[in-house]
Amino acid sequence: MKARSRRARNALIATSATVGVGTVFMAIGASQCQVISQPGQNDTLLRNSAGDVLFPLGFGAVVLGAIGMLTSGIILGVANKRQRQIKSKLREAQYGRRIQFDAASGGFVF
Repeated sequence: MKARSRRARNALIATSATVGVGTVFMAIGASQCQVISQPGQNDTLLRNSAGDVLFPLGFGAVVLGAIGMLTSGIILGVANKRQRQIKSKLREAQYGRRIQFDAASGGFVF
């Protein structure tokens, strides 16, 4: 379970980094755009070759990284929950059950 949790945590970190790098690429690509306004026409964007490459590349990295973050976050949560359950069962087996009040007998039971 520790290995599964570690893999999910590493995947979450990697996809978060992918989103960060994709955001930087999108920002650089967007900075290469120029708005051209001509009377009687809609505004158009003119990009150089760096903007044509970096903006779609960054957008794809952000979208795929966000999907990866969502799935790896869910997997990490499930893995950690199962790990806590296993630890709880082991602790219960090792130390016994906790003290509880039994209403039928009117006393505390273990």
